[in-house]
Amino acid sequence: MKEPIATYLQGSISMSLVRLAKGHRQQSGVRCQRIGLYTGQEHVIFRLLEDDGLSQSQLAARLKVEIGTVAKMVQRMEKEGLLIRREDAEDARISRVYLTEKGRTLGEPAAQILQDLDACMVQGMSQAEQLLFQRLLDQAAANVARCSLSPADEHA
Repeated sequence: MKEPIATYLQGSISMSLVRLAKGHRQQSGVRCQRIGLYTGQEHVIFRLLEDDGLSQSQLAARLKVEIGTVAKMVQRMEKEGLLIRREDAEDARISRVYLTEKGRTLGEPAAQILQDLDACMVQGMSQAEQLLFQRLLDQAAANVARCSLSPADEHA
């Protein structure tokens, strides 16, 4: 006989990952609010610190989100004075996104938030366990990325 779904879910890797992701997102959100950012905006800052002047479509691709999500985020961050949009010099249809000085100064505190959360997540783990945890997370992410549905599965 199959085990009850509730019993399975309690011990499933998926549910453990969901709990971790929810906890991380909640803690990240609280900490980002303290420095004046909404959840996810820190990732926009990180990408623009790496490569300022990306188009919104390039930014969406690098963040692996929909263009509409980036458009809303950029609009909100522009209102907050964290970035500006400028027309591309060669193609007026393209809007490029640049950090303002205010946005640029939030890069370091935002990175510190992630470092603090990393330290929190690996409390009680040895250095070897931390490296293994990182490797396993990376492997799991790569595996999930390869598990796309086949056309036959989509209609099931």
